[in-house]
Amino acid sequence: MKLNLITVCVDSYSMEYARKLITRFKQVTKFDVEAYCITDRPDEIKDIATVVTPPVKINGWWNKMFIYSDLMPEGWNLYMDLDIVICNSFDEELEWIIEQDQSLTCVSDAIGWLGNDYSSSMVMLKSGKNSWIYDKWLKKYKGLAHYRGGDQVWTGRLLKKEGVEALYVDKKFPRIKANLKYHLAKSIGNGRMQLPVEIPSDVKMVDCGGRPKPHELSQVVYIKENWHDI
Repeated sequence: MKLNLITVCVDSYSMEYARKLITRFKQVTKFDVEAYCITDRPDEIKDIATVVTPPVKINGWWNKMFIYSDLMPEGWNLYMDLDIVICNSFDEELEWIIEQDQSLTCVSDAIGWLGNDYSSSMVMLKSGKNSWIYDKWLKKYKGLAHYRGGDQVWTGRLLKKEGVEALYVDKKFPRIKANLKYHLAKSIGNGRMQLPVEIPSDVKMVDCGGRPKPHELSQVVYIKENWHDI
């Protein structure tokens, strides 16, 4: 079955991140994967992904709002943040999502920041069903550059306001994605944290949102094997 993998790589983010995510996902999945990248640097990724040029110029994470638009390819679209490290296949979870036949599936925010459960770090969308989200954002985007919580808090609040329920895949599969900072690491005070030497074998993905990023973790075995060595 075909699945479209969507990445966003803009601003100062190294295109190495998009390359590693696309490559690793293709290594672990049985899906027929077509990769797409929303980017401002098409020449750096066009050899392994179809380039999607943003129709309006915006900075940072707000480029993720294009995943809800009709710019996306037909079928099932899986969006993933670039700083996610894929450790194991999560085809079972993706197949379950498809079976539920919901238009919008996501994972829960690691800490429910600002009272918002919706996380845009991993989103599975059925094309043509969520353009209303994009349309509402497009009318307001010029005034949202400094919106606290960014795209996911804005989207989560919009869904709640409109009475739309996203399907949360981690409610069914709690180990599909673990946040490195909040789920796996141990706080040792003064803003420092101790990373685990190994992670549970059933964790499918490690989310390195914030700091440290994967490129800074070459000595951590599960990051090295599933990111640096890719």
